[in-house]
Amino acid sequence: MCRTKNTITTLALLATCAPLAHTMERDVQFIIVIPESRQIVIDNTGTEPVDLSGWRFCTHNTSVVRRYTSPGGLNGVVIEPNVNIVLHLNNDAPAELDNHLNVADLGGSFADFEFDAFAMGLYFPGSSGNVSFGDGNTLADHIQWSLFGLNNFTADDRTDEAVAGGVWTAVDDWIDVRPTTLLIELTDPTNAELHGPDDYNVLNACPADLNGDGNLDFFDVSAFLSAFNAMDPNADFSGDGNFDFFDVSQFLSAFNAGCP
Repeated sequence: MCRTKNTITTLALLATCAPLAHTMERDVQFIIVIPESRQIVIDNTGTEPVDLSGWRFCTHNTSVVRRYTSPGGLNGVVIEPNVNIVLHLNNDAPAELDNHLNVADLGGSFADFEFDAFAMGLYFPGSSGNVSFGDGNTLADHIQWSLFGLNNFTADDRTDEAVAGGVWTAVDDWIDVRPTTLLIELTDPTNAELHGPDDYNVLNACPADLNGDGNLDFFDVSAFLSAFNAMDPNADFSGDGNFDFFDVSQFLSAFNAGCP
């Protein structure tokens, strides 16, 4: 705790003890991932335009790390307040939509999208005018997911920097996805800098398939009962934070509905 008898010194110490101010660059955040079409929606949640010139992506999956887009890949791209850009990993962006970008047009390289484990950071230039991938303070945003939320020691290659920079909660925190995941969506209404798995909603096409094998059977019922008894969020089918009859009822309804 900062203490002093002198008012002027107190103000100076308070400034020193205060957290780093929210920067305009960190208003740029990953808000939606659409796995089926491999689109990533990036929004400017702030009140001022943000020029992405010199910004670069850094991506990782289970087999490759540190795949960087080129230094000039985003030159000239400006995101207005409350406007987004859509990154197309399949390189099928509509030519008539200026805010839709093909990853191939960014130069450099981008790790192959996968469910097993994938991590992505968006860096802005530091005081030198260049991106320093080892400096988490120049990370605008970071996101990572893995199958069943399992830790992965390859795809987390730059997560240390994200944690140190205050944009991700912990190295071994992964958004829990399934082979049937349709959407990953940021649900933090404050658009804070620091995020973790709890800040995202994951929409699955077959929510009762808890073991992710594409079938609904005894093993899914067993997985639900285990999660329910452990008060695991995977069993909170009603989404109200409680574990009760409503969760059992909604699981059974989803189970009976079958998988698409």
